[in-house]
Amino acid sequence: MTLSAGFVGAGGIASVHLETLDAARDGNLTGYDGNILDVELAAVADVDEAQARDAAAPRDAAVYTDGVELVESESLDALVVAVPPFAHGEYERAATEYGVDLFVEKPVGLDADAARETARRIADSGILAQAGYVCRYGGITERALELLDGRRIGHVDSTYWVPLPDTSWWRQRAQSGGQIVEQSTHVYDLHRYLVGEVTAVTGSGTDGLLVDSVDFQDATSVTLDHESGAVSHVSSTCGSVDSRFEVHIAAEDAFLELDYFGHTLSGTVDGEAVRFEADGDWYRREFEAFLRAAAESSGSRRDSSERADVRSTFDDAVETLELTLAAREAAESGERVPLS
Repeated sequence: MTLSAGFVGAGGIASVHLETLDAARDGNLTGYDGNILDVELAAVADVDEAQARDAAAPRDAAVYTDGVELVESESLDALVVAVPPFAHGEYERAATEYGVDLFVEKPVGLDADAARETARRIADSGILAQAGYVCRYGGITERALELLDGRRIGHVDSTYWVPLPDTSWWRQRAQSGGQIVEQSTHVYDLHRYLVGEVTAVTGSGTDGLLVDSVDFQDATSVTLDHESGAVSHVSSTCGSVDSRFEVHIAAEDAFLELDYFGHTLSGTVDGEAVRFEADGDWYRREFEAFLRAAAESSGSRRDSSERADVRSTFDDAVETLELTLAAREAAESGERVPLS
């Protein structure tokens, strides 16, 4: 059987996943049964037709400017939705109507109610739906979880400092949701993944202190209270001249420092120094996991996808969306915001 995939969105992150798809099309990916997966790119859609054509033409794929039309017109097994935050919703709902498995880039929307409705439709349709929270596939994340297994985590402190992106829609709160919702969402999701669910957030932020071309806070500091009793903190800014994504973890008899842009882990565990370097292929591992899961769930094997390495379901991504929306509210208001 051939796994037929479509892409809605042909921008930066889509191009990363297309490279992984290319490798799979060349016979470099095996399924859970050990056999080589047969994968094809059926079509690419983007509101920028030239961009869609640039992605589709070298791969002999069809071109669309409307993602819903793509889903309605092509016979697909899997759909990748890699669009800006404001554009989510209709493509995912179309996939549920046609029984097409989904890979959805983060964040899964800007409105929690709308995202929950999409999640309900996904559940009712029975399709597979994975969200693009790539930190869960990072080699240093996997190593940290191994080292922390069975240990109480007391505090996690993370820094996400980057320069301002050039993308125009990113600078508009109505389209991106702001840095917390669109970029730092990776950090907030990682805190949930490492420490567990969050009960409340408090925060503060700056308006136009470093960047005057965004209509949201350009730096934020947010503290998270976790159900486990642990506390964590996320510092974000889009006004840095350099990029940093660093996570510090204080746990029982352990201290770890993770550098997600350098893909290194170091620290001390039970009095012994530890150091680990990952390969940085987290996007490849993430998308290969989706392709394997989609192949496993296709056709007569739809009920046998329990082996799938899906580390962020759509439901899970909605939880992260709700957390980032609460964190943004806390930073803007300076008040404590509880999560239900």
